[in-house]
Amino acid sequence: MSSLPWGEIFIIIVNTLKFTSFKQYCNVSPSFTMQRKITFFLGFIFFLSFLACSDNTPEKSDDPVLEHHQVIGVSIWDRISTRSEPKRSSSSTTLLSLGESFIYMDSSAIDSAYNNTKFLKVRLSDSSEVWVYDFASVLNAKPAVLTNDVPFYMRPDLLTITEQSLHVMEIIAVVEEWDDWIKVVNEKSEQKGWIKKDVVTYDRIDLALALLAKRKLDEQDSEQKIKNLEDLLKNNPYPNSIFISELQKKLEAERDSLRQRNDKQFREDHNRRRRD
Repeated sequence: MSSLPWGEIFIIIVNTLKFTSFKQYCNVSPSFTMQRKITFFLGFIFFLSFLACSDNTPEKSDDPVLEHHQVIGVSIWDRISTRSEPKRSSSSTTLLSLGESFIYMDSSAIDSAYNNTKFLKVRLSDSSEVWVYDFASVLNAKPAVLTNDVPFYMRPDLLTITEQSLHVMEIIAVVEEWDDWIKVVNEKSEQKGWIKKDVVTYDRIDLALALLAKRKLDEQDSEQKIKNLEDLLKNNPYPNSIFISELQKKLEAERDSLRQRNDKQFREDHNRRRRD
């Protein structure tokens, strides 16, 4: 509601007073007492003052990001450094984890000194503002993790199936939804395509455990990998995750693989000794 100018209020009051005085002069309503007149005028002035003071103009936010729709981004690289400035030569501020979300601050820059690398200004969950690599980020996305092995599709159509696939506990960024399909990007943008949306979870606990498992499984040495998985299951910080049984399966698979390699090596050594 717009405010009524005080000049107009004054004119209304004066005209009302003139009209009332005229009525009194002409004795139109002799029973209209002075007390009632005063009560009427006070109530009338209060009403006009209320109209003048009413102002529904919303307050403006000091935060430019909150004034617009927030653009959420997802890191598709694990443990990649962020920068204090949009330059690769600037100091590193922190590390982003695979699947970590941030708010895009609607600002980007190019580092012409390093292969025209593009940087995005973002706000992290601790409210710190840093610059991240564009190639390591996906905007307008949300993190998820696969609950099953699934094939990739070129489009949201069963007839567009490909030979590519994603695997259980793999962290992805969901960039689009259509009917019962989602368009996803996996780690380092190695694969992009469509999958069925009922094979992912967005639960933060499941995402966190999947990330820990990925780091444990990145170990090249088989024996160390098994020790890492055993330690994770023994000291699991996320016991309510749906992936506990899946981790146990992975551990057994690693043990079987190591056992088969050891058996094969033993047979080869045995045959070599017999030939000698």
